[in-house]
Amino acid sequence: MTALHKAQDNEPNSIQYRGRKTSRAGSEQRRRAILEASLRIVVSDGVRAIRHRSVAKEADVPLAATTYYFKDIQELISDTFMLYAEKAQSIVNVFARKMYEPLENADGKKLAELTTGPKLVEVIVDQLLAYVLEKTTHNREMAVADQAFRYEALLNENLRGLADEHAKAMEQKLIEFLNLVHSSHPKEDAQILVSTLRRVEYEALLVPVEDINQQAQRDLLERQVSLILKIEVPKED
Repeated sequence: MTALHKAQDNEPNSIQYRGRKTSRAGSEQRRRAILEASLRIVVSDGVRAIRHRSVAKEADVPLAATTYYFKDIQELISDTFMLYAEKAQSIVNVFARKMYEPLENADGKKLAELTTGPKLVEVIVDQLLAYVLEKTTHNREMAVADQAFRYEALLNENLRGLADEHAKAMEQKLIEFLNLVHSSHPKEDAQILVSTLRRVEYEALLVPVEDINQQAQRDLLERQVSLILKIEVPKED
């Protein structure tokens, strides 16, 4: 197996729910409905708005159902975060697969161009921008939930470890790719890119979707990637 395929196949699943385990399909559907309702509350009102009563109302289930599946608020918050992490991981995995597509479809001279010159910057920036736009336009609620959970992790020690583990998912995908294209400091470079993505996402959430400046996003990402890879990208006149 090539390094390319090994990197693509490395998709660990660390999603572990803490609430009451279910054995019947109907019970699992209800538990899932409660968590989906809780996640909607996070998006609309923040993590601190999660309460058994408010979640039961949003999920249209008896109050006893939420306390049956989740013994306390911390367990409900933790599992709501895990539902978010599960959804977010699928977006990251799609991003990672698309990042490798140009390399998979190239060989010889074209592959060399894609992994060493300005074309490499273009490949990376295209996928980073697509990832940001996917989150801030088509999955905007997920991006809002991300911001809410990141803030809550500052205040909630129980959530901090989960949030830190989840944050490493995107970082690890970038480390694998940057290793493949011979970055001199793949871990640090991946951390820089993740920080840049967070800033771009946050700024995109502050404006209506139609006002997102994609060219400004591209320019910022291109500059950052070109600095990391030490590849000068010629500007068009």
